Amino acid sequence: MTPFARYEARVREGQLGAWGTTLLVEGLVAALIARLFGLAPSRAARAAIAGSLTTHPFVWWAYFQLIHTYDYWTTLALIECIAVFGETPFYRLAGAPWHRALLISLIVNASSVLVGLWVL
Repeated sequence: MTPFARYEARVREGQLGAWGTTLLVEGLVAALIARLFGLAPSRAARAAIAGSLTTHPFVWWAYFQLIHTYDYWTTLALIECIAVFGETPFYRLAGAPWHRALLISLIVNASSVLVGLWVL
């Protein structure tokens, strides 16, 4: 196996672990805070999972594109903005008004980032 192939394998493996962690944390947090925003926990959890399934591959790709131009914290902030705004419509579809959908997305994504930083 070439060094590049080994690197690609580690990146894919890392993505799957990060994706699994994201789905677990965001689904759980969304369910836990759902009633505060007038949503059923199951609807909020499904919105979190659907949103993360949609945005995570792009966020993962964007990270590796941006990290060569920006420092770590700037890159993290940019990709999390992509995730928050990309996942907001899923909470809207689950029944939250736009302003609440944005806040839910911000909270669940911040939770996921904090867990990710803690695990690192």
